[in-house]
Amino acid sequence: MLVTVTLNAAIDKTYRLSHFRAGELHRTRDVLSLPGGKGINVARVAKTLGQEVVASGFVAGHNGRFIAEGCVREGIATSFIEVNGESRLCLAFLDEQEKTVTEVLEPGPVLGEEELNLLQERLVLLGSKAQFVVFSGSLPAGLPANAYATLIRVVAQTGAKCVLDTSGQALLEALREAPYLIKPNQPETEALLGFSVDSEEARCRAVRELHARGARHVLLSLGEEGALFGAGSQIWRIAASSLPANEVKNTVGCGDSMLAGVLVGRMRDLNWPDAIQLGMACGAANTLSFGAGMITSEDVQRMLRQPMPVEQLG
Repeated sequence: MLVTVTLNAAIDKTYRLSHFRAGELHRTRDVLSLPGGKGINVARVAKTLGQEVVASGFVAGHNGRFIAEGCVREGIATSFIEVNGESRLCLAFLDEQEKTVTEVLEPGPVLGEEELNLLQERLVLLGSKAQFVVFSGSLPAGLPANAYATLIRVVAQTGAKCVLDTSGQALLEALREAPYLIKPNQPETEALLGFSVDSEEARCRAVRELHARGARHVLLSLGEEGALFGAGSQIWRIAASSLPANEVKNTVGCGDSMLAGVLVGRMRDLNWPDAIQLGMACGAANTLSFGAGMITSEDVQRMLRQPMPVEQLG
């Protein structure tokens, strides 16, 4: 079983516009509202791939009920903790003319030690039945920077493998607990390590440094350039699936889709390069849909038929 944890779940609202200009009145042709947050995106993709998955984390208020009920409608099992306040709205405006995405993200409810303790208890139960527990996204207001570190320490004791997709101080603190896998992107890695990773040499150095700081496996996401993956002393470069620009509808959620594909691949006993190729295919398939974390099995298979070269660098 795969468990995803979204501490700051959201309603993701995506608007498709012919163009987006600051200061102008816009009328959307299409709008889509989905349960969102990075962990829920991971859960949605894993479910589409046929994996048993449970979505956990915090939900609050009317928006929180929409999120929980929406997951159930999609066939995703849930184990959320209800808290005071109101879960956030995250708005994405797709400019079809410029092929850009503008996002506006609300902060969400303020949480504290009591809520964190409740989640620890819940994750002990879920972790005992899971192969992977995935922690995704930024920390909500009120939680300390070491919140993910605390949760990983507790869940690791259940035997589940802890996966982390976050950034900044929260990632730095969590590295001390030796997460099984982390998935930073290039800007997050540069901000954390303090040097540019725009060359292959620098990227290999970054993967090795993140491994030295505690991560057992590192998946450095490079967008259209693919990814670098490090496991101990070995590093692979995996190319991304290529798509014509006119097929791309939305890039929000590609990283979450990739992570879901990688983990499902590992749960199917694929080796790391093959699992990452499945992840790349899921990330590319996500761009073909209007909403985040929305893929089809047919699109994934089409992406897998494209060449995605794998090269071992060390």
